[in-house]
Amino acid sequence: MNTALAGYQFHEAVQTLYHFFWDDFCDWYIELTKSDVTAEESSDRRSVARSRLLSVLEQALRLLHPFMPYITEELWQRLPGVGQQSLHPAYAHADPTIMLASYPAGDASLVDEQTEWEMQAIIDLISRVRNIRSEMNIKPGQRIKIIVGAPEDRLRDVYEKSRDQISRLVRASEFSVGERLDAPRASARAVLTGGAELAVPLEGLIDFEQERQRLGREQEKLQSEAAKLEAQLQNPNFVERAPAERVAEVRERIADIAQRMSQLQQTIENLQ
Repeated sequence: MNTALAGYQFHEAVQTLYHFFWDDFCDWYIELTKSDVTAEESSDRRSVARSRLLSVLEQALRLLHPFMPYITEELWQRLPGVGQQSLHPAYAHADPTIMLASYPAGDASLVDEQTEWEMQAIIDLISRVRNIRSEMNIKPGQRIKIIVGAPEDRLRDVYEKSRDQISRLVRASEFSVGERLDAPRASARAVLTGGAELAVPLEGLIDFEQERQRLGREQEKLQSEAAKLEAQLQNPNFVERAPAERVAEVRERIADIAQRMSQLQQTIENLQ
């Protein structure tokens, strides 16, 4: 942020803030801490989780204020405690208006690379399971079983510590973690962080024959698209006269199709 602002790279600064607030904070942190935020009223977990959420939100509003002055001021005034005698400890020294509040300063001592690595491993696992749900047309509300094989002890520990959060976010009825992957053949699979492997057994979740037919139709559509794009590249007029960016886009799309075709074929074989 500081580097982007110092170099007048406002678009880069805004993009950084957008991805932090929308992706890291809203999509992941809030979702992962919901069970803590809604815990029993007297629990320490609930108090700590809510204080952290408010603290991050308050600082995020200050970060966003130069780019969104009106909405951030309005939200700032609505934060619990601001403008009252009893202020929340997360921002006990808040100013009466966000315009007078200091801009947040970075603190390198707060960077915890190990924790960031652990969070990325959890996010990767949840994202892969969600991708499998989408690709295999598994209903959003349908409970699934997930199996993970992780050769590294520290990676297995990360998954075990976050078992409840992971199971809740992927709607898993069972979640097993071992040193090696031991899963039925008819499973959707993915490679995870640190060389770990993921499998979602598909028996009872989908109609195998119907799914093979659907994937076959998708293969045919991709083959047809790839053939048309290949024909474009074989046309000298297109390669010589079209903008270089357009030619590069066609080549990139052909490569994407080849990768997707390989994935589809592997999935079809797993459904045999």
